[in-house]
Amino acid sequence: MDYEKLMKKSSLFLIIFILIVVPFIFANKINRLRFISLLNRSTYNKKYPKESYFSTSFKHIVPCPKESINVAYVGQSNHGNIIERVQNLDLSNENVFTYDWRLGVCSKYKEPLAGADGRAGGFGHVSSDTIYFLKKNYNFSENIVFLGFSKGGTRAQDWASGTFANKFDFFLKKLKKDDIKIDYVFWHQGESEIKDANSIYYQNYINDIQLIFQKFLKTSKKTKIGMALVSVCNSERSNSLINSQRSIIQSNDRVFLTLNTDNLGSSYRYDGCHFNSLGASVIGAKYAAFIYKFYK
Repeated sequence: MDYEKLMKKSSLFLIIFILIVVPFIFANKINRLRFISLLNRSTYNKKYPKESYFSTSFKHIVPCPKESINVAYVGQSNHGNIIERVQNLDLSNENVFTYDWRLGVCSKYKEPLAGADGRAGGFGHVSSDTIYFLKKNYNFSENIVFLGFSKGGTRAQDWASGTFANKFDFFLKKLKKDDIKIDYVFWHQGESEIKDANSIYYQNYINDIQLIFQKFLKTSKKTKIGMALVSVCNSERSNSLINSQRSIIQSNDRVFLTLNTDNLGSSYRYDGCHFNSLGASVIGAKYAAFIYKFYK
């Protein structure tokens, strides 16, 4: 008897779900996207159960623009939500979006940048500085979508074949599944590399970065990579590492120099490694110039 009651209740619940919940979900595009984001969040949490991250809230979800310039910030923590700001930037721009690759949805742009790692408690992302200077210096008005994929403390070997490689491949598969073709990849990495290693180490570094970059370049023929020269993080600069990075740029006609952030000293950083508002402003201006140069 109890079994029969349970079956009746289950059947009733199923009927209610089909007649009420399903039509509500698919009544408009936003509800469909919210439902998709829930499914994707569940899938991601099962795959990476111990990870916490910045993600898109329900109320900010919007359809991704049909035509847009897509920009990815990839690398170590300085491409995460790590910027210590004196004040927020004026980002009142209707055509700027975020793509949350974990949830497979877009939203109106806001800090913190979804998908990137970083620190909680009001820390910003250099994408905001990029937006600010695109608007201020170039009156840029095209649809633009920003996304982040960063992990503090990682070396190139981690991305190429080590502990982070599977997650990097998962990220690229998500982009392909959602038909997100990246126009510009900004790469900032090198702070965690050994600064005074032997020549074999730096040759392996070059090989690893080349492998990482080729994975990006294979996703779309239009992809260009902007690479920063990076070695400083509470340390002296490494000429060997910087020279290795220069050689990577020189050997690929779709990889370009953005700037040498080793030239940004203590006044541009709040802890000897991570950038403050002043440092982010310099980097954001260079990134904006990079986008405009190849877009115009």
